[in-house]
Formats: sequence, C-alpha cells, structure tokens
Amino acid sequence: MPNDDVKKLGDDMTELRADFARIAETLADLVRQRGQEAAAKFQGTAEDTWADAKQHFDGVKKKIHDEPVTATVAAFGIGLLIGILLFGGRR
Repeated sequence: MPNDDVKKLGDDMTELRADFARIAETLADLVRQRGQEAAAKFQGTAEDTWADAKQHFDGVKKKIHDEPVTATVAAFGIGLLIGILLFGGRR
C-alpha cells in the first residue's frame, strides 16, 4: 500500500509538471501576442505623429517662404521676448 501511494504521488508530480509546462507555454504565447499588438499599435501611432509633424513643418516652411519679412520680424520679436523673460531682471 505505501508503494502504491508513492507511485501515485510520482504520477501526480509528473502530471503537475506537464500542467505547469502547458501553463508556461500559454502565458508565453499570450505575452508574445500582446507584445506584437502593442508594437503594431505604437508603430501606427508613431507613423501618424510623424506625418502630422511633417505636414505642420511643411506648412511653416511655406509660410516662411511666402512671407520672409514677417517671419524674420516674428522670430526677432520672439527672441527678444524670451531674452527679456530670461535675463530682464538681471543687471
């Protein structure tokens, strides 16, 4: 009888190891799948953001090209304002 219990315990341990191996495999597949979904979503978002930034940059370039004097005066004014804000109180 004790030998039967030891054999049954050994069989149960073997089944338990197999169950843990299947659980680990399932978890690995789930993590892999979620990682691929996240990467695809991030890539799509990054591409959309890059396209938007490029479009805005092209718009700014066109505006500067069409009105260079206005752009120069605006850049000077912004630089002057930043200089006053950063260094205006120091003498």
